[in-house]
Amino acid sequence: MKMIFLSLLSTLLLNALDVKVDSKTNLMWQDDRNSKYIKKNWKDAVTLCSQLRLSGYDDWKLPTIKELETIIDLSEDQNAMKRRFKHIGGSGYYWSSDEGDNKEFAWMMNFKRGYEYINYKTYERFVRCVRNNSSDK
Repeated sequence: MKMIFLSLLSTLLLNALDVKVDSKTNLMWQDDRNSKYIKKNWKDAVTLCSQLRLSGYDDWKLPTIKELETIIDLSEDQNAMKRRFKHIGGSGYYWSSDEGDNKEFAWMMNFKRGYEYINYKTYERFVRCVRNNSSDK
C-alpha cells in the first residue's frame, strides 16, 4: 500500500512539474521538454495543442497573443519570459493562435526580447500550449 501511494505521489509531482499556473490570470501553461524542443508550423501547432494530454487535462489550446503577453516580464535583461518557466526554446519564438489580416500569416511572440511578430504560417516555431485553469477536468 505504501509503495502504491509513493508511486502515485511521484507521478503527480512529475506531472505538476510539466505545467505552470499563473495565479493572476488563472491560466495553466505547458512547461514540459516539448515546449523547449518541438517546433511546428502554425497549422500543426494548433493541432498539437488541441490534441495535447498533459497533467490529466485534455482541453489545451494554442494561446492568443494577449495570453502570451501575460507571461512576459520586460524588466528581465536577457530573457523576457518569466523565470518560472524551465523550458524555453533557443530562439524564443512561440506561435499564437491569432492570424494576421492576410491568412498566410500568424502572430508569434519572441520571449528572448519580449516582442510580437507576424510571420508566415509555414515557418516552424516553438509551441507552448495553455488552458484555463478554472475549466473542469
